[in-house]
Amino acid sequence: MKQFDLDNDPKINSGFRIPENYFEQFEAKMMSQLPKKEVKVISIFETRKFWFSAVAAVFFIGLFTTMYLNSAKTENISTEDYLACQTTISTEDIIENLSDDDITAIEESLDLYDQDTQNYAKEYLY
Repeated sequence: MKQFDLDNDPKINSGFRIPENYFEQFEAKMMSQLPKKEVKVISIFETRKFWFSAVAAVFFIGLFTTMYLNSAKTENISTEDYLACQTTISTEDIIENLSDDDITAIEESLDLYDQDTQNYAKEYLY
C-alpha cells in the first residue's frame, strides 16, 4: 500500500465552494428569514395566583383557629387543675399563690377543728 502524506500530496478539489463573507452574513440572513411573530408568555404564578392565595388563606385560618382554641382552653383552667398538672411544684410556689382567704376556705372545707377530731387528737396523740 502506498504511503499517504497530507502535507506533500496534491490536494483534491471537492467541487464545493463557500461564497465570500458567508459566515459574516449568515446570522443576519437567517434572522431575516425567521417569522417575526411575538410569542405570548404565560406565567405560572399569574394563572395560579388565585389558587395559591386560597390555599394560603385556608392554611392560616386553620392555624390561627387552633392556636386561639388552645389559648382559650388554658385561660379557663382552675388553680386545682393547674397545680395537678404541674410535675414539680415547690412549697414556695403554693405559698405565693394562696392568700389568707384561700387558706381559711381550705381549713373550713377540711373541717379540721370539729369536736370529733379534737377528741381523737386529745385521746391518741397527746
